[in-house]
Amino acid sequence: MNQNNDPGVSPVEPIWGREIPFRNPHFTGRERELDLLRASLGATSQAVLGHPPQPLHGMGGVGKTEIAAEYCHRHAADYDLVWWIRAEQEDTVRNALIALGRRMGLAEFSSTDRDYSSQVVIDALRTGRKYSRWLLVFDNVTDPDMLRPYIPRGTGHVIITSRISQWRRELNSEGIEVGGFDAAESISFLRKRVPSLAPGVVPEDEAILAAQRLGELLGFLPLAAEHAAAYLIETKIPVEEYVELYKLNAHEMLGEPVDIYYSQSVATTWSVSSDKISEEARALFKLLCFFSPEPISVELIVRPALVLGGRLPEELAGVIGDDAVFRKAARELARFSLLKLYGMRNVVQVHRVVQDVTRGRMKREEPELVDEYRAIAHELLAASDPGYPDKETTDPQYEISKQHLIPSGSYESANTQLRALIINQVRRMHLRGGNREGLSLGEFVLDHWRARFGPDDLQTLMLAMEITICLFSLGETERAGALNIDTRNRLAATVGRENEVYIKAASTYSRCLRHLGRYADAYVEDVEVLPLSERVLRSEHMQTINILNNIAVDLRCLGRYEEARQFDARAFEERRRMFGDTADYALISKFALARDLRKLGGIDESLKMIREVCQVSERKHQPWHMGRLQFETDLSVALRWAGYYEEARELGERNFDRHLKVLGPTHRQTLNCAVCLINTRRLDRDLLGAARLGEETVALWEKVVGGTAHPNTQAAAVNLAIVQRLLGNPLGASRMDRDALDFFTAQFGEDHPNTATVMTNLASDLAALGNVTEARDLGEKAVEILERTLGAEHVRTLAAAGNLVLDRRAAGDEQEASELHERTLDAYARSLPNHPHMVLTEQGGRVDVDIEPMSQ
Repeated sequence: MNQNNDPGVSPVEPIWGREIPFRNPHFTGRERELDLLRASLGATSQAVLGHPPQPLHGMGGVGKTEIAAEYCHRHAADYDLVWWIRAEQEDTVRNALIALGRRMGLAEFSSTDRDYSSQVVIDALRTGRKYSRWLLVFDNVTDPDMLRPYIPRGTGHVIITSRISQWRRELNSEGIEVGGFDAAESISFLRKRVPSLAPGVVPEDEAILAAQRLGELLGFLPLAAEHAAAYLIETKIPVEEYVELYKLNAHEMLGEPVDIYYSQSVATTWSVSSDKISEEARALFKLLCFFSPEPISVELIVRPALVLGGRLPEELAGVIGDDAVFRKAARELARFSLLKLYGMRNVVQVHRVVQDVTRGRMKREEPELVDEYRAIAHELLAASDPGYPDKETTDPQYEISKQHLIPSGSYESANTQLRALIINQVRRMHLRGGNREGLSLGEFVLDHWRARFGPDDLQTLMLAMEITICLFSLGETERAGALNIDTRNRLAATVGRENEVYIKAASTYSRCLRHLGRYADAYVEDVEVLPLSERVLRSEHMQTINILNNIAVDLRCLGRYEEARQFDARAFEERRRMFGDTADYALISKFALARDLRKLGGIDESLKMIREVCQVSERKHQPWHMGRLQFETDLSVALRWAGYYEEARELGERNFDRHLKVLGPTHRQTLNCAVCLINTRRLDRDLLGAARLGEETVALWEKVVGGTAHPNTQAAAVNLAIVQRLLGNPLGASRMDRDALDFFTAQFGEDHPNTATVMTNLASDLAALGNVTEARDLGEKAVEILERTLGAEHVRTLAAAGNLVLDRRAAGDEQEASELHERTLDAYARSLPNHPHMVLTEQGGRVDVDIEPMSQ
């Protein structure tokens, strides 16, 4: 591979994926396919912008993967980046993209935030950032719909291998059909591989005739030819003897077919080889056929502890219980080309066609062994579960089993340990930001479990809870709420309330209520479940601490900020004690405390605390998942309240863009970020930008929640109303603020700080319209409420008081106005000296007070 020599582009370190198969020294023929592939991808080394992917399609075992690998090696010099992606399952596609992003060294990339970072890699390839001459190979695609979002359309090339032939509809490309060897290629391959057929060993005509007979017998299938060649090399028997063995074994192969055209030739070559390998190798081979055709970690198979139970067949006990026995058996299989052994990565791999054929033969000839071997594969998978999906240190152990869960049929197993592994995998995925991955696996398995074990089965309900969290994180609130309520009710009816899973479902139910804007109901639910959790799980249990956090969120939404701070402080101390100051859980609690402090008026202390949270996240290279995005939103808000408008704007815009990329424009957290950015743009004197964003955000909130009757829709409208008034439309602003005041009063009462804030802004609208008396009366009421609920020196109280000074003067009450003006400035000097609000009040200006969206 060559470095980019374009003088306008900085040199990049070439990337060659380690998954790319080694170059096959016995590769033969296929010049037609390689030439067509080269022509379709572009005859020059410069990739064509937006060039469609090129599929190589054909039956299993015809050599599609070998052709793609040969193309990579043959044209490596034309690319700065070549990467191989096993594409049979979505999670292996994501794994490969995550690994590529790590190698590319992209600034925004984080390997632990899977949903976001895989998109970062795709965007970088699409735009040609860092690498413009790239080649991706998606090997063995089985689901074009699944693959489509992962194909970058940009300056590079994409090759696909697949058994699927209809690619024009999927990718606007006919693709290249790959068949078996032609007669000449088959003869050439066998003469290269089999010493007894090599030139000069026997007369030329005799060697060609023998190779032709063998090739015809094998159906010219490359995979079968490789197996036959390996057998001939290992046993050194004459070709004629192998032909007779093949014919003898072929008699027994005319049973149930598998899903490939050439099944008989593959099955027959395996049958011939099986007579020459040990019992241990034969047993290992059968076992490996019940895993995924993707690489299988040796660590997954060699499990000495599993042998102690004495339930394993004798021929498998040694293989599973002793690493040396395993490796001896694996090397035997590798010599006969029945598996590939990768020493550096400590994995083995069996071709998917060979797996299909072997399982099909076992069903016909040894049906009693099929269930036994599948159950052993399931036991091995279950034994790999470290049992702690919350701990990031267990990720490598979970990775070795993940890609085998669906191909092994684990979702059909009644093994409770295996079912626990699946539940833990879904949980781990959403904890690491792989919510779509978790949802895909979880929903697939949930359908099967409901059908087999019933909808009230406890592990089925446990899985449903993890899926609920994935749905919430993806913004699919209605589906999440419906699933959560159904799960909670079933748990109450089956296992009762004094159960950990029920407690988790009940605390998640409060999240549903918060999403609906029913904060008082959520508070009642959480307060009710807290003593239950303390009794059943203990006060120091993680679930109990999470409920403390939930109660704080409820209280904050209800305007009871000091009580919220006390619950957040309890949760923070417990999490610090359990995990340390810089653990993710501790950072979440510290972020909540910073928010409480700002709500209580501690502007500088709040900014200091949330800045520390973001700095720790940065040092940890924390992924841009929902939590870190929310931290950054809060830092922007804290900067704005502290008067650092330009910094707040820069951070807010950057964070909003990240929200759009990671969560999408209609996710509730994205909309909350947008509500905050409306105010930041306004204070940075971008009124038109603030108005445009405000109108879009109000409309999206109405769409997401189904109308205007939601606190966050009204919060967006209140912030937009400020902008409308400043743009010269006080009448329109007053209408929005009157609607918001009616809503907040009915929902929360007059004593909620947000209700009083809307009063303050409506008073400013009325003053602009010349309604002096009404503006003053409303301002007096707002100041009284804010002094009583937040204190006389709170930043919101001072803003309302400063505005009331203007309205008193306009109403002709100069003495009261002057006295209030003096008191307000004195309070500013004590609590917020030189704050922009103080400066504006000194100059006789009006302070506009925004509403922050409520937490979900």
